[in-house]
Amino acid sequence: MRTSLILAALSSLALRVSANCIYGTHLHRRAEDGQVPISEFGYSGTKGPVNWAGLSAENSACATSKVQSPIVLDDSVSFASEAPEVSIANVEEAEFENLGSTIEVVVNGTTKVAGTEFALKQFHLHTPSEHRINDEYFPLEMHMVHEAEDGSIAVIAVPFQLTEDGSTTELLSAVIENLGDIETPGTATKTGALDFTQLIDAIQTTPLFQYSGSLTTPPCAEGLTFLVVSEPLALNVATFNSIKRVVKFNARYSQNTLGDTNLLELSTDNVNVLNKVLVSSEVNSNVSCNAEPINNEVASTTVHESTSTTSSSAHESTSASESTSAMAHEATSNESSSAAAHESTSSSESSSTESAASHESTSKPSHTFQTSTTVILTPEQACSRFGICSAKFGHSSKRGLFDWFGF
Repeated sequence: MRTSLILAALSSLALRVSANCIYGTHLHRRAEDGQVPISEFGYSGTKGPVNWAGLSAENSACATSKVQSPIVLDDSVSFASEAPEVSIANVEEAEFENLGSTIEVVVNGTTKVAGTEFALKQFHLHTPSEHRINDEYFPLEMHMVHEAEDGSIAVIAVPFQLTEDGSTTELLSAVIENLGDIETPGTATKTGALDFTQLIDAIQTTPLFQYSGSLTTPPCAEGLTFLVVSEPLALNVATFNSIKRVVKFNARYSQNTLGDTNLLELSTDNVNVLNKVLVSSEVNSNVSCNAEPINNEVASTTVHESTSTTSSSAHESTSASESTSAMAHEATSNESSSAAAHESTSSSESSSTESAASHESTSKPSHTFQTSTTVILTPEQACSRFGICSAKFGHSSKRGLFDWFGF
């Protein structure tokens, strides 16, 4: 993972959305030869959101910005003070493309937000939803991407919910009419006839969450206005499964509370703290072992010691003694060599003494062993010694998986 030093260096790059800061997003210009560009980022492995900043220096905001999307929408996020004015003409067909990271419909229209007019450039789909409303996610989310003359970006996000009665939003059914033609990234086809009446009505009559966030894809640039429909539109299972089969998974994880430290930067700091804990635990053995564990979990260090000796030397010594005794017996039976026999007998007695010593050594063998020491810390000890001062976890913002190390 990038170190904090590298992240700080990358953060000096421009972050604000502009007409010149949309390379690699769904707003980048189409190739002149008509080919559909395939996204260089993805949602899995090293191409996924955790490593977007590592794919290009232009993506530094993905790991350093404190204003990132998507977020969890709740009472802390305000509703738009006035409904947008949306105008999208119905069309017989529209360009429908597979970018590898999403499927996208190129369509024109206008939306006026607080007196500023934005031009609709395209809409694309995310499954599951990127935004969550009161922590609830939805199976699908549409992003209608707009751009103003000054290059500022506005996105209307529309969640969809599965229905039990099979009802659905007919616009989506028409969009995927020829979905089978673009199952391969980099391909294009045409949609069916698109009627935007139902969609426009939902946008203009349903309360909209409004906040200033970022692109949810690289380069994650700030300064984007999000308007999120607070009530999901209908979606039947067949339409959802068709979309999911081609799109797979393309939702960025929920970001931290707006204005708070980027979760990736926070995670890096927590890893550094964890390394400090591991080093400290190896050298610090003066910790109480009678305290309650943190959050009913054991914080432990395991010390492995091994000492090995071989008792085979004792066995060899005993064998040598027996051999010497046999030599002494032969010498005794030889009457012409009594002096030598006497000398050998003395040697045998000496060897017998060595054998006894060997036997004693054999009765006290050394063994290979391992010991495990479990060190249990109180919350106060964990906090004061290692800076681990939290005891609960969750799935959003600072209680989410990127901060579990911080507990």
